[in-house]
Amino acid sequence: MWLSANTSLEPVVNKFGELFARERMRLLGDKTIAEYVARLNRDSKEAMNLYQHLSPPETWLFRYVASFEVLREELQKRDRSQMIHVASLGCATGSEPFSIAATALSCGLTPSHIRILALDYSDDHLAHTRTGRASALAQRTPIPQWAANWLHPTPQGQLELDAQGMAMIDYQRGDLSKWKPDRAFDFVFCRNVAIYLNEQSKRRLGRMLDETIKPNGLVFLGHADSTIFTGTNMRRSEMDHAFAFCKHEKANDKLNPLALGLSQDPWVAPFIQSSSIAGKPAIAAVHKIISTTSTRRTDSAPASSAGVMAARASMDVFTRAQIAADSGHLVEAEKLLLAYLAQEPTAIQGHALFGCVQMAQDKYADAQRSFTKVVYLDPLNGLALLSLAAIAELGGDSKGAQRLRDRAARTVVEK
Repeated sequence: MWLSANTSLEPVVNKFGELFARERMRLLGDKTIAEYVARLNRDSKEAMNLYQHLSPPETWLFRYVASFEVLREELQKRDRSQMIHVASLGCATGSEPFSIAATALSCGLTPSHIRILALDYSDDHLAHTRTGRASALAQRTPIPQWAANWLHPTPQGQLELDAQGMAMIDYQRGDLSKWKPDRAFDFVFCRNVAIYLNEQSKRRLGRMLDETIKPNGLVFLGHADSTIFTGTNMRRSEMDHAFAFCKHEKANDKLNPLALGLSQDPWVAPFIQSSSIAGKPAIAAVHKIISTTSTRRTDSAPASSAGVMAARASMDVFTRAQIAADSGHLVEAEKLLLAYLAQEPTAIQGHALFGCVQMAQDKYADAQRSFTKVVYLDPLNGLALLSLAAIAELGGDSKGAQRLRDRAARTVVEK
């Protein structure tokens, strides 16, 4: 009850929090839930510890690099007599605002041209961001050559943002479920944040971004976040791989059930029943299904094309597919996953990632099939069930979506 009342998180995420809370009770010596809730109410650090466990700061430099390529192109077009405002919402430990700043520096911008808002709910995350340093874990993919001059290696294996880049960044603690921006933005990065939020907070976030972005601005989201813009004036841009959204004068048209292709495929029928489209936002917690396999850089310096190709050749097919998906190269990721699943037809992580890639391309019927195969192979995979609920919600099947959410919640107890 405390989690539901005090956080804006998705209820199933809160279920995982309950398990963590019980472990904390054991370690702290609290014998009852009431004792631990009393501790949460008086100890803000313990409350933040619980919240951070539920939505960890998963971030790295130039994640979805195509987004930053688009940002760079757009920054070069901007009128430098007008201040450019950029926001990193849910900035975690700083890799995203660092990447934005390095992109701006590569365009010849200075702190007098651009302000970057780094907003996060955690004081600890913001304190880390203020150091200007990205750890080795945040260096998972090669740094673009045009940005490398602005990220300096440290003896500890970190990358430190140039002082000019640090001077571009402003810091603010805020909860996106309540935050009210005090300005309009040219560009907003809000990636893989909505997946943790409950339905009400998702809707509010979508409306807020719609109202906050300037007419010629762009909002960059994660693979599974686009449903927050249902019923707003925001549309997917035509920029390949960038997961960028721009404002249109007309509100979104009603979704066409035929375009969604919600099927009665034998894999899907036991779980999803298609019906008319209600246009409601859907849960988008899909990315957490993917395997936590990490992709690592072997050198903090920019990699040559030949070096990148050699590194890719040494990777397994699934890891290459993950990198392609995270970089926005969805067609490449799709091909790699098809090859991977041909060799590993029962690989849960492969079907889960394939479902994410299909959702990112609005191929909902294919995504249904993939997530349902995940559930077939692992009936207690709660996050795959949430993905199916998301698609059911988009298809107007609210009751079916709720059944799937209830089933997902039960998996926490059953596991």
